[in-house]
Parts: sequence; structure tokens; C-alpha cells
Amino acid sequence: MADRSRWMLVIEPEPAVLDAAAALGAEVRSVRAADVSTDALTDLASAYGTRRILYFGDSPAVHRAVEDTLARLFPQRTRTLRWLQDPAAMRRMLNQSRVSVVNAVTVRSVDTALAWAEHLPLPLVIKGGPDSDTAFVHSGEDLRDWAAHTPRLPGVIEEFLAGPRLVVDTFTHAGMHHVLGVTAAEDAAPVGADLLYPAALTEAEAASVRSTVRALLDLAGHESGPVRTWVVLTEGGPRITAAQMSPVSGPFGRLREASTGRHPGADVLTLITGRAGDPPSPARFSGLARLDAPPEPDRSRVLNLLAERADVYDLRIVEGPVARGHAEVIIHAGSPWEVARRATAIREQYRG
Repeated sequence: MADRSRWMLVIEPEPAVLDAAAALGAEVRSVRAADVSTDALTDLASAYGTRRILYFGDSPAVHRAVEDTLARLFPQRTRTLRWLQDPAAMRRMLNQSRVSVVNAVTVRSVDTALAWAEHLPLPLVIKGGPDSDTAFVHSGEDLRDWAAHTPRLPGVIEEFLAGPRLVVDTFTHAGMHHVLGVTAAEDAAPVGADLLYPAALTEAEAASVRSTVRALLDLAGHESGPVRTWVVLTEGGPRITAAQMSPVSGPFGRLREASTGRHPGADVLTLITGRAGDPPSPARFSGLARLDAPPEPDRSRVLNLLAERADVYDLRIVEGPVARGHAEVIIHAGSPWEVARRATAIREQYRG
């Protein structure tokens, strides 16, 4: 009988993922995204005798189907998902454990929220229930605007955290939390770039960030799969603001690929097959510049000019839900300063 311990379902794997699987001796069963549903994935997992279901693409619908299937196969994931996706539950868990303490109060109605907000210093952050938007309140007008849009509650009012903002991607296998990468976002990326990978942190800062995120995953009982955690590096240390299971790879995965030369899926397969520890360190820095997409025919001309640049690793249009979306340009360089310089040059060329 064939050894199925290394089998896994991978939805529309790219060639680099298949090459990595072959090199690692992993048996991959490919699934078309068009065939994905919770019932179909559950049946396939049963037929192949595996509960490893991986997707490295950017379709939110496919990620939801994968997460729903894993929750069906592993009922304990429902509890973990609730802890991580419910802002009030996560903040309560973090504060009680003293892992990432933030001044916060849980509110169950708009009236209660308004009453509390009147007595708290601005700015504030108001987070509604799972899958709802986060409101940043800088004034009474912001607060009234939030209340007028029938926010989903219960939720939590938190102090606004000042400091560099980081995005931490992890993959958990057999209960071990592996940090795939730490990306610099607002106030952490150099001027001109919207994101920078890897984040330019001291060894002490990086160790503290990794420890805090791993503590969150331990508290939530997370046992397998990817999680993306948003962290603010405050004067008092790292503070967690949000977390998401089964996140869309998006630009974060492409930035890691630009810096390491490895497809993010290859690193995950390496962890699953037990061939190595955390992924190797990046060889260079990469940055993301978001640019307003021009209308056709100018769009094609300008994008073609940018694509000819030697420092551009990836360029694509990300369509918005209503407007025409924007362009995402990923560049690489030897230092954060050089990333910033090149990002600024690209913006000037784009506007010119």
C-alpha cells in the first residue's frame, strides 16, 4: 500500500510549487480552483487519506472554502478562528495573559460605545464584530460618522497604538509556529515604499516580535496552517492589533519571493516535510509601491515602460471593487535606502 503520510491537496499549484514538492518527495494532488467547494475538498481529503489542503493563490473565495473545509475536518479550528477573528475576544485573551496589553473596553451597543468614547482620549480605534471594518476616530465627527453607519457589534474600543507597523506571516505545522517573514508597513517602510521586506529590525526587536506572535498562536490553540498577524512596535514593545487565518498571499508573498528567490509555497512544503527549520534569510530587500492605475490607453504604455526597468521584479494591476484599481510594483535592492530611492524614481516616472 502506498505511503500517504506525505500526500497533500494543493489547489492550482504553480510550477515552482510542483518542483519543490518533487524535490522534497511530497505527493501532490492538484485541484482546479473551479472545482473547489467545501464538500468537494472534504470528499477529496477523505479519498486521498490526507488533511493537508494548501492554496497559495489570491482568491478570497478559495481561501474561505479551504478554511471551511479544515474547520470541518478539525473542529478545534472553530475555537481558534473565533479567538483570532473576534477583536473583543482576542483583546481580552491578550490582556488577561499579559502578552500584548492594550487599553480597551468591550462595547455591545452604539450608545455604550458613544458613552465610553466621550471619556477616552483621542485618537481611538473601534473594531466591530468579525469581518467588519475598523474605524479610526480622531474627532467627534469621526465618532458620529461611525455610529451613523450601523456598526456590527459587539466590538471593542482600543487606544490608538503609535509606532512602526509590521505584518508577520507564520505557518504552523504539528503545533510548531514558524515565522515565514516580517514585512514593514506604515511608519516602518522607507519613504516612497508602501511595504518593505524584510522589515529593518534589530535582533532584539525581531526576537520580541516573533515571541509575541507565537504566544498569541499558542493562546489561541492554533495547531496548523497560515496566520497573518498585524503588530505595532510601540515604545513598550510589540502590540498585536489583528490576526487572520488562511490569509490571501497578495503582495506579502511576492515580496518574500523577490527577496529570497523562492516561491512562498516551497518554504511551506519544506516545513511540512520536516526538511528544515524556519526559511532561510532573504538575500536582498524588496519594496512595494502602489500607484493609481491610469485609464487606457495610457495605462499600457506607462506600465510597459516600468516593466522594462531592471529593478522591477513584479508589476500587476489590482482591480478595485468599484474603481479601476491600482498598480502594484515590486522592486528589489540591496538596502532599504536604495528601495526608497528606486520607489521614488518609479513614482516620478509614472507621473511623468
